[in-house]
Amino acid sequence: MKKTKLWINALVLASCLLLGSGQASVYGAAQNAAQAPADPNAAAADPNAAAADPNAAPADPNAPADAAEAPKDPNAPPDSYNWEVQSDALPGWPTGPQVAAETAILMDAETGEILYAKGIDEKRYPASTTKIMTALIAIENSALTDQVTFSAEAVNGIEPGSTHIGIKPGEILTMEQSLYAILLASANEVSSGVAEFVGGSIPDFVNMMNARAEKLGCKNTHFVNANGLHDPEHYTTARDLANIAREAFKNETFRKIIGTEYYIEPKTNITDEERWLNNHHKMLVSGDMHYDGCLGGKTGYTSDAGNSLVTYAQRNGMYLISVVLADNAVYQYPDTAALLDYGFSNFHKVVLAQKGEVECLKPLPIEHYLYNLTKAKMMTRFTDTATADLPTDLHVEKLTRKTSLEKKIQTTEYYLGEQLLSSSHAEVCPTLTLPEFLAAAKDSPANTANTAGAAAQNNTADSASAGRTPKTSSSSLGEFFQELRYNFRNMPTWKYPALIFLLSAVIFYIVLLIIKIKRHRKKKTRNKKKKK
Repeated sequence: MKKTKLWINALVLASCLLLGSGQASVYGAAQNAAQAPADPNAAAADPNAAAADPNAAPADPNAPADAAEAPKDPNAPPDSYNWEVQSDALPGWPTGPQVAAETAILMDAETGEILYAKGIDEKRYPASTTKIMTALIAIENSALTDQVTFSAEAVNGIEPGSTHIGIKPGEILTMEQSLYAILLASANEVSSGVAEFVGGSIPDFVNMMNARAEKLGCKNTHFVNANGLHDPEHYTTARDLANIAREAFKNETFRKIIGTEYYIEPKTNITDEERWLNNHHKMLVSGDMHYDGCLGGKTGYTSDAGNSLVTYAQRNGMYLISVVLADNAVYQYPDTAALLDYGFSNFHKVVLAQKGEVECLKPLPIEHYLYNLTKAKMMTRFTDTATADLPTDLHVEKLTRKTSLEKKIQTTEYYLGEQLLSSSHAEVCPTLTLPEFLAAAKDSPANTANTAGAAAQNNTADSASAGRTPKTSSSSLGEFFQELRYNFRNMPTWKYPALIFLLSAVIFYIVLLIIKIKRHRKKKTRNKKKKK
């Protein structure tokens, strides 16, 4: 009996020891798992996975995938809506709108001044906004009446299901008809056919596109095709695309086409019916998205690029270009409208320098030495008109000017803080008429501080004239003749033959006058003698 009890106790004790060691090993495994470092390859497996919440309850492995996340509002803006807007950091600059586009820019079409900047140098896929450059190259290197014959490679070489107008191999369109198909209907096969016609081949045409982009100063743009269909090496930035769009807008043919709501392609040698091409830009045509002042633009979309949109608009004498890249179909037009409203509502255009305007400047002593100036004042005449878009509450006096002189061309740059807004060029010591010279000399040195618009300039001139007294001192007259003498030395080389001719004419006239006077005196003397 005692042996039986001992055996029972031994079995119970062994069972307890076995159960206890099992629990301890499970707990230890869980603890080791909690303290083990994360597998670096596990996070890389899902780049879109969110960071784990350390306070969250462990996920149920049997739960459905949809239950792991709360349902997301499909109309909620993407994360890019809250990304940084770099232009907001400028001192005295109006706060710009938040937009869903990953990158965006608002640019003055006339001056290139940037009013709004969000990631403007980040590379993105342009999609069909590529066709702005395609159209620009075609316009610059062909005639609108040229006949474009479409090859089988151009027609069939586009992605199935991508935008086209049904051109057939061997079909002929004029260049003008082709441009309407490219810019209004975004026809991919027409873009390829035009590239072959203008460049000889699509690769050669693409080389022309890249060379033109480089000439425009585009540092982060590379084209692979003429239509914008996706390629990892086909990219641009908001800044570069805005500069391309600005260059294209200078062309009258381009402006006319993008501002057309629809176009009817006539019958061709193969297609026995007309094609109606509608402008895809919804802010130009009537509808919910219409924007007053919109002058047209270009749409773009691929699944990799998202939605891209380039828009031109004009109000109150300001011409603006808006570019949004990596946007979506819901937000691209509201984003664009917000950018344009921001520009038109918060900025006004001022004239900093008027073409043909004459200034009388007082050079620094070092400038006398560097540029061999031999007079107290320096005459300049502006060779272009410089304007800038300033915030409505910012006075022009807040701007700073940096002036440089090279080969008798004075370049003046206008800054707000460290931001370059505009620049002007002036010819130093030009040939002036006497009224121009006197007017410039009269307004000196007040002219050097005058950088306001035309109306402000007139008011300043009127008020200055009211309190001005004529200069009659000998020093003023001496300064006048010094200016006149220096101005003569800077006249063209033909001044010497002209001067010799004028002096000869004057001398000849004086000699004739003297002879005439002598003859008159002799005649008078003879008459007196006869009377006696």
